[in-house]
Amino acid sequence: MELSIAKEKYRSLRDIKTKLSYEKWVDYIDRNSDYYEWLENTERGKERLKNIEKIPESFRLGILQQLNKRQAFAQFNPKKGWHEIVIDFHIELGLIKITNMKRLKQQQLGRLVEMADYLGGYLLNNGTEIISPI
Repeated sequence: MELSIAKEKYRSLRDIKTKLSYEKWVDYIDRNSDYYEWLENTERGKERLKNIEKIPESFRLGILQQLNKRQAFAQFNPKKGWHEIVIDFHIELGLIKITNMKRLKQQQLGRLVEMADYLGGYLLNNGTEIISPI
């Protein structure tokens, strides 16, 4: 299962014509900070920023972009030391990609559908199948 949020179904990323709003994405994550956390607010994000000078210049811009409200996380697993859900906003595509570390539960999918609704888009599997709440 490859999850994404987009305004429309797509077979290829080139098919996407209408982009999601970055501003609405930021607003949504900020309003739901009890569930979602920005990369820059995590220990990993703080460590990356602290050591930015040690990162080769060719990679620095990408890291700084990630630390500018482009990546959010949900459901930290303290036993494993990582978040179960990673959410990336791709500004150039107007698309959100979602990575899950294990099979998502209905409640987690419901939260992602809620995000998609707020952004005026759809939670999609493989870009072509709309996932609806049960």
